Amino acid sequence: EWPDPEALRDVIAELESYPPLVFAGECDQLRARLASVAQGEAFLLQGGDCAEAFDAVSAEQIRNKLKTLLQMGAVLTYAGSVPV
Repeated sequence: EWPDPEALRDVIAELESYPPLVFAGECDQLRARLASVAQGEAFLLQGGDCAEAFDAVSAEQIRNKLKTLLQMGAVLTYAGSVPV
């Protein structure tokens, strides 16, 4: 139970307005790729902020972080000769 149900509704509505970070199909693909990592057939690159502030979440900021991770993945793929 929340002491202020109206405040809870406002927060939920705000969170629902943000763009999704992942889609269901991407979760399935991640499971398969993590299996390859566990078997030593691929490399796992994990990155991101330790804690994002809710007022600092936008499609542009997410896109910029993803772009950086993709560039790092490309370098690691080339250097390690395994999928990242």
